Amino acid sequence: MDLSPPIRSSTTPPMPTIHYYAALTPLATDLGVNTETWPSPTNIGDLSPSSMEYSGSSSPSLDSQGSSPINSTSVIHYQDGPQMLPPQFGYRAKVDDRMDRRFWQFYINNWCPGRSVLKRTNLWLKDFGSMHEKEGVRAAMQSLAGVYIYDYVPSDKIIKRINELFKIAENRMTELLNDPTAAQDESKAQELITITTILSMQDIVLTERRALKPERSRWLLGFLEAENALQRIDPGTRFWSPGNVQMDSLRISQSIMVGRAVILAQPMTPLISPHELDPQKEASRFGWLLYGSEKEMYEIHGGCGFSKKLLHVVSQITYCAARLQQEPESPITPMTIQFLLDELQEMRQWSSESRSWDMAKKGYQTIVWVQQQPDGFTINTSADMTDVTAETWRIAVIVYLQCRGLRLPRNHPDVITNLDSLARCIRVMPTSGSNFTAQAPLFPVFLLGLLATAPMHKEVSQKWFSNVVRTPVRSSVPPLFNVLQRIWTWIDCDLPLDNKNIHESVSARDHWWEKLVSLVREKEPETLCLT
Repeated sequence: MDLSPPIRSSTTPPMPTIHYYAALTPLATDLGVNTETWPSPTNIGDLSPSSMEYSGSSSPSLDSQGSSPINSTSVIHYQDGPQMLPPQFGYRAKVDDRMDRRFWQFYINNWCPGRSVLKRTNLWLKDFGSMHEKEGVRAAMQSLAGVYIYDYVPSDKIIKRINELFKIAENRMTELLNDPTAAQDESKAQELITITTILSMQDIVLTERRALKPERSRWLLGFLEAENALQRIDPGTRFWSPGNVQMDSLRISQSIMVGRAVILAQPMTPLISPHELDPQKEASRFGWLLYGSEKEMYEIHGGCGFSKKLLHVVSQITYCAARLQQEPESPITPMTIQFLLDELQEMRQWSSESRSWDMAKKGYQTIVWVQQQPDGFTINTSADMTDVTAETWRIAVIVYLQCRGLRLPRNHPDVITNLDSLARCIRVMPTSGSNFTAQAPLFPVFLLGLLATAPMHKEVSQKWFSNVVRTPVRSSVPPLFNVLQRIWTWIDCDLPLDNKNIHESVSARDHWWEKLVSLVREKEPETLCLT
């Protein structure tokens, strides 16, 4: 599978993501880059996994003179987290090259902490980082880190090394794909899944290098290959009950990362055609997300910001929409959709870093707490950010079910009620600072703007996107905001609202969501990345 070299010297580097000067100064000095005009962050101490706290608000850009428009509020603050790994983590691996070591230190000390506010389930550090002794995995991580470093230190030496590391990882991935024993060897399969996931993530953040139509998106092809690998080593085939299946932290993290990318691509892609849909195969797809106890299934994970059970429900909604298209007269599918809706309305999610499973089961929905907050309130703790992020996803999935599963128009009172709740959650979330990480609910914010009929809903979505892209960020946020702004220019005209004639039978209702997907695919040059 060809994911292509990640970066070329002729590529104009996008704006940087985070203020990484403390980590980059030694590397820049090694490369002969003038750092005298860089700020001197007095609050920055030694770099080690046990002394750093990520601050997502810090993301300055270098101007044409090499100086940075940075202020005193945009530095990284190093306190007491995360502490999942010893300070010398990574030095067990053989990393002789000075630049490679800088890439590795940057990945561990700077990039990983910005992935999630949850420390225990920060898979990029805890699970993928622990595989550093495998050369292909380490090369993939170093290449990914190098892409971010290049934004700060545009250097042919860095580009050359990024591509060399990428090639090492890609060659190992190809070797594993062609290895007939990899399907039975769990160690090889996990290595393949991890490398593919990291390289696919690299394609996501390298927005300027994404494949355009008629080519298929490389990031999605990579995750689909990882899904196949997960299916081949699925341990569930050896157990009568999914609850008896025990998976280690790495397998859980891989399942969530792969499932997240593939499942969240489905809302804005066409349904499987009726003559191609295999109900038995599709219904059991992503079954490995359901392994473990009830408590484990509803735990909020740092890889996605919500529970793996909720992630699986998203896939089931898409499946039900396809079944409704395949057998419109069957009463089973509408009953299943209603069952999923009932489950979503009562769903509780929890995290050991916010509230316990027992507290979540007995307590109110998080939206109740959000509604009690005064105007202008902004979340200021990681625990609240964890709970509200997961709640935002739960409400967004309900809206997705109502629109694609039940085929309710976007101006239906039930849809608007949930959009109100969604807007409330998004409004209290910070768009910078230590509680703003890659765990932010991108798809729910996009969904709010996409379906907005009330001016307030559009304003909340637009404000969130505007605040995020105002600070230069290497991520999938800017291109998705551009897509949303283009959709706003035609959606009201091409998909007129109709809330007067809603048929009692779900199958008889207008499948307007599929028309929306068709129009987006017709007008946009690539598959939308909603993660």
